[in-house]
Amino acid sequence: MRRICFLINPVAGIGGPLGLKGSDSIDPKVVLAFIRNYRSGLPALVRGLRFLEELLRLGFEGSIVAPAGLMGGDLLKTVGYSRSEIVELRKPFIGGISTREHTVEFVMGARRYGCDLIVFVGGDGTARDIYLSVDSSYDIPVLGIPAGVKVYSGVFALGAEGGAHLVILYRDGYARVEMRPIIDANEEDLRRGVLNIKKYGELPTIVAKNLIQGSKEPGYEYDVEGIARYISEMMKRDRLYILGPGITIYEIAKILGIDKTPFGVDAIYNGKTVERDLNSESLEKLVEIYGEPSIILSPIGGTGFLLGRGNQQITPKVIRAAGRKNIIIVMTPEKASRINILFVDTGDKDLDQELEGYYRAITGYREEKIIAVKASWKHT
Repeated sequence: MRRICFLINPVAGIGGPLGLKGSDSIDPKVVLAFIRNYRSGLPALVRGLRFLEELLRLGFEGSIVAPAGLMGGDLLKTVGYSRSEIVELRKPFIGGISTREHTVEFVMGARRYGCDLIVFVGGDGTARDIYLSVDSSYDIPVLGIPAGVKVYSGVFALGAEGGAHLVILYRDGYARVEMRPIIDANEEDLRRGVLNIKKYGELPTIVAKNLIQGSKEPGYEYDVEGIARYISEMMKRDRLYILGPGITIYEIAKILGIDKTPFGVDAIYNGKTVERDLNSESLEKLVEIYGEPSIILSPIGGTGFLLGRGNQQITPKVIRAAGRKNIIIVMTPEKASRINILFVDTGDKDLDQELEGYYRAITGYREEKIIAVKASWKHT
């Protein structure tokens, strides 16, 4: 493998902390406000830097081609990689931020740039844009470094560092190429509480065991009455409970008479809803007011992610305030029968490692399953 085409969707993932259910069609002014207000920086740039640093640490010596500016060129300059080629795209950025058209232009030029692999940092919207920009004869493999809000598609590495290891395995002939699904959810429907998932097609993706994530599975019938009864008995008075997104927790809340959004993060106190559809800033303020919370979470079916996908409003600060002892995992029996490992990718590598270990997942009334939690980005 001689050359990698590397691109970043710089707006990917910012809709998570903001509680927007995604980052598609986001106003550039919102991006600039995010940069000012969130000291941790743009999620896609953070993940992109982690990927590049690990790739170079592993001894990659091929050429890397990237668009100028926030789409990749700036990061290549940051890491000081000498075998890099910066491409100036024809269309200027809008308000300093790239759009779908810039992704399409760069991907369509991949053959001209002589690339053997396309690595993109983004989410399902970016994967969809890449898929829609190529035709049926397209044969350059792609690999996604997850930085989006949802990340339902099957073309993503489990984490940034794992993606770097996957590239090296592919270079050395130990990773295969297979067709993987491109899946995206309509963000406007999600904001209305409706999960509308569409499979757009498939792209060739480099794959190796334990380094590539599964894709989002369709929902199954939800039998959660036993779980709801058990949760009701466990809940303590005068304690803040943070309810993560997803239909499983939504159905549990409905049985308990709690007003909850299907795909948002909500907070309850003494059986009453305090706030619905919280963003990260509002959630952190509630924790300051009410003190140590408990967090109720259900993993995404197919991908196995517990934290860091679809619930980025629950920040490292909030998770640390709760502590791992106050993380309550709920899973339907059907989901529990298929999942043995859950992944976390909070954006804070130290926290990810602190969260590793074994947990009891509630699967029914006084029924539990011991399940392992690990940092998604660790190479195994």
